[in-house]
Amino acid sequence: MKGLIPREHLILYKDSQYNTFPSAIQKNDGGYLIGFRQAPDRRVAYGKYDHIDPSSKAVTISSTDGRNWSAEAEVLFDHFYYGVQDPCLNVLNDGSIVGTFFMWKVFEAGDLPAQPRDRPVYEHWRARKAGAYTIRSNDGGKTWDQPVPISIPDVAIRGTGVQSKDGGLLIPMYRLGSDGFEVLIARTGDSGHTWTIQGTIRSTDGCDFQEPLLYRTPSGKLVALMRTRLQGSRPEANRCPLYTSESIDDGVTWSRPAARPFYSPSPFHGLPLKDGRILLTYGHRYEPYGIRAALLDPECERWDDSVEIVLREGAGGRDIGYTSSIQLDDRTVLVTYYYYDADGYRYIAGTLCDLLV
Repeated sequence: MKGLIPREHLILYKDSQYNTFPSAIQKNDGGYLIGFRQAPDRRVAYGKYDHIDPSSKAVTISSTDGRNWSAEAEVLFDHFYYGVQDPCLNVLNDGSIVGTFFMWKVFEAGDLPAQPRDRPVYEHWRARKAGAYTIRSNDGGKTWDQPVPISIPDVAIRGTGVQSKDGGLLIPMYRLGSDGFEVLIARTGDSGHTWTIQGTIRSTDGCDFQEPLLYRTPSGKLVALMRTRLQGSRPEANRCPLYTSESIDDGVTWSRPAARPFYSPSPFHGLPLKDGRILLTYGHRYEPYGIRAALLDPECERWDDSVEIVLREGAGGRDIGYTSSIQLDDRTVLVTYYYYDADGYRYIAGTLCDLLV
């Protein structure tokens, strides 16, 4: 299988804030848009970053060529009381954009009785999920409507979906089930205003399944890429293999999840390339910290033919990754992610790669 060669590393957006979790798309008009989470830099006050912040918001940057990006970030959505998490962008066939995100509410530790699913924040506060939402743009991301709550309870979303065969939108979500974190495939026929559960991928092999992404192969098969964690462990305590599951009935039933020979305690992204292959990318949160990739066959079946490709190394630590890729032309791909160097500021980065075809 022909390869992929990293050519140039770019800073797409960097300021004094905590910029993370990009989601990149190509719009129907040919331009490009990246949505990401932006939060204050809390290192001076608390000595570290946290992925939960009551002041976090969803923002976007745009580009006409994929190399030069807007210098100022535009607000996609901000809320006075809640922190916005993991904005992800989906382009529909009609050119409209459906975004998804979920939110956190942060409380003083003594304000409410503790619940098992509360998350500690800087050892002083507790955070609780405040629902998942969809939001829409009909003008290429210049303006957005008001968010609509997703009617499926307790879900979080980090990952893009695909349009269903009947024109709806399938979005992969995840939540805590009876046997651990499981993946739900949810369907909307009205751009996110109402939802039904299309199918479920339940936890197996003692693994939690989180932060899934969907893509459709040339044959029409759906493949779910799932980040994993051994139940009861921290992500850095194990190798966290990629698991995949497949559906041939548009997401209603799914094959038994299978472990694949790629590892990351952060989500995986799969980009269908113009030549039919799949570009798999992920943050490498083990030393040496960086960004890695692999090229898969169009149907995502010949795993033994795929090898890991190092796109970048030398990050300041493991708080990196969340890749999202776009193809700029037949021979060029931009892999976006968040990253940091010696100064510690997390920023939205990109690596331009040459495809060998």
